[in-house]
Amino acid sequence: MTSPHKMVLVGRTGSGKSSSANTILGRGAFWVDTSACSITCKCQKQSGQVHKWNISVVDTPGFFHTGMSLQEVIAEVGQSIKLYSPGPHVFLLMMRLCKFTQEEKDCLDWIKAIFGSGVMKYTLILFTCGDQLHGKRIEDYVEESDELSEFVNGCHGGYHVFDNSNTESSQQIIELMKKVDKMVAENKDGYYTREMFEEAEKAMKEVQERIMGENASSTSPQKATNEQKPQEEEARKRAERLFWCELVTAVGKGAAEGAGIVGKNKGKGKAIKKVAALAASPLSISSAAKVVGGAVREGSKVLLKHRKTFLQ
Repeated sequence: MTSPHKMVLVGRTGSGKSSSANTILGRGAFWVDTSACSITCKCQKQSGQVHKWNISVVDTPGFFHTGMSLQEVIAEVGQSIKLYSPGPHVFLLMMRLCKFTQEEKDCLDWIKAIFGSGVMKYTLILFTCGDQLHGKRIEDYVEESDELSEFVNGCHGGYHVFDNSNTESSQQIIELMKKVDKMVAENKDGYYTREMFEEAEKAMKEVQERIMGENASSTSPQKATNEQKPQEEEARKRAERLFWCELVTAVGKGAAEGAGIVGKNKGKGKAIKKVAALAASPLSISSAAKVVGGAVREGSKVLLKHRKTFLQ
């Protein structure tokens, strides 16, 4: 028997990860329930023989989980790498065929923030609920959003559409696995390794610590204690988490150094200080996140263009 294709399913909560995993495996391997609450809280692995393919699938908690914080979800999704040695061949990014909202955009950002830009080489988008197209071409759906179109074009494995209501159709499984085969072959049976994940994790923590450290040093502890209301502090923390995720996604470690946002030397540079100053209030953080969001869409070249905004 050939070695299995090792797959990790990621995406927002309710995107159909568990049901798609069951469709792929041809059995009820993962718990699926119609509920307003998120079901999957821990990474789970199941394996099986599907047609001629030997596959292993890891289901992960979804982003915007109803019972877990963003940081808890990020930490648990990261555990999926440890379930495979030396790592997975494929990331299946699950997306429902519905209106492409800000939450969907955030999910695309977080995937690259957690795993680094190198994850795109191992990623295939699996659009679920294909029956919702109602005759519309998937190409037209993708092109309606510049952000989605750019992300899809960057995925080495391309995309595939699943009709989860048609679980008896084996053809959609066969076509998916052919695309997986093609991507794995082009990657020369390579894996997304733990070392790649650790490097992405290190870069994310470095930027987070710099931003949080600069913000802490520019704010008086007494002032923070006496003047900040609890709800304002919580809003600030939520916004900061989103901000550093988008920042890492936008620039990556190397691009951040090249743009002067994260200095190669021990000095912290004007730009990172400006970013930290922007992070002093929820309103400012939201504005900063929008600037970095633009860099996410346009890449490192546009980041250099937006650098002037940080330095003003």
